[in-house]
Amino acid sequence: MSLSKHKKMPTYDFPEEILSEIFKRLPVKYVLRCGAVQKSWYYLVRTPMFLTLHLNHQTMIAHNNPRYLLFHNTNTHLLTFCSDDKQCQEYCSIEYPFDFDNHEWYALSNGLICISSMSYRELDYDYNIFICNPLVQMCQMLPVSRLSEYYSNEIEWKALAFAFLPEVNDYVVVHVVKLETVFPDDSDQDSPDYLQLLNYISNTVMIGVYSLNTGSWKISSQDDVKITWVWTEQSVYVNGTAFWIGEDYAADQLVIQFDTKTEILREISVPEKFVVQERQHPIIHPFGKSIAYFVEDAEFRHLDMWILKEDMIDEFSWENIISVNLSENVWADVLGIRVHSSSLSTTDKLRAKGVPIDNVCPRCN
Repeated sequence: MSLSKHKKMPTYDFPEEILSEIFKRLPVKYVLRCGAVQKSWYYLVRTPMFLTLHLNHQTMIAHNNPRYLLFHNTNTHLLTFCSDDKQCQEYCSIEYPFDFDNHEWYALSNGLICISSMSYRELDYDYNIFICNPLVQMCQMLPVSRLSEYYSNEIEWKALAFAFLPEVNDYVVVHVVKLETVFPDDSDQDSPDYLQLLNYISNTVMIGVYSLNTGSWKISSQDDVKITWVWTEQSVYVNGTAFWIGEDYAADQLVIQFDTKTEILREISVPEKFVVQERQHPIIHPFGKSIAYFVEDAEFRHLDMWILKEDMIDEFSWENIISVNLSENVWADVLGIRVHSSSLSTTDKLRAKGVPIDNVCPRCN
């Protein structure tokens, strides 16, 4: 018998229902490897039914317990996912396949990352927005919208948000732009005429919502939005609603809310305590189906955590649920919220946050 003749291994054809139950429990990078075993598996893991099954299972087990930490190195433009345990082993990483400066904006949702630098560059900024799948190392550039055609000096402020909406099975990007109001060079900002002029300022904002399903932007506008500034580096998307921190004409902080279901932008007042203890860099994070707002009292060295509550339709209130005393060596930069208390560390060039990423995206793999 020829030595080159190998014994043929038996094959087992399991029903697709059993294979799906097995594959849905695997991290997505191993699901993709299974697709390379044989053609039937390749097509199975790419069917809409399996994609939904895998997404629902991974979302369920990751609920309130992200399995990975995202480390963002602003020197190397490298995003690294590590296991959220004592070993903190690297799971995967992604390097930007495009040239950004040190001030890129990014957001994560259900396994995908949205990246842009348009929020920072003052002149000739890069208006492109990218959606990336870190597990398959692929990035997709979004089509340019009308809102991206304005020059930086024509814009008073702009804001971005990104999220997966399970109720419509779609990823969306929200882009809000407030055009600059030009005053005469000789305007006296303390004069009654100047203050009266504020009443006639165009308070219209342009709102663009991009759908990954349709691959297109939907542009709308809204009047009477009296917001003069938005902290673009922070955005939170919860329960189909985007949140940012901004300021009005009185320089008072407020929360800005955009509901993708109603397509309405709202301004939410913050407690008076926020104004007294105003943060130079406000911090907001998701908290269940709402948001948490962190306020630092620098004089007395403690950090307050406030939760936004919707008491009735369009009626909101704030509840202070915890205050934390800070030692002298603690930098009050909250990186995330966990159900069970745990600490994370950060430096100027390295940021970390907990994220679930083990989902298969049908449009970015």
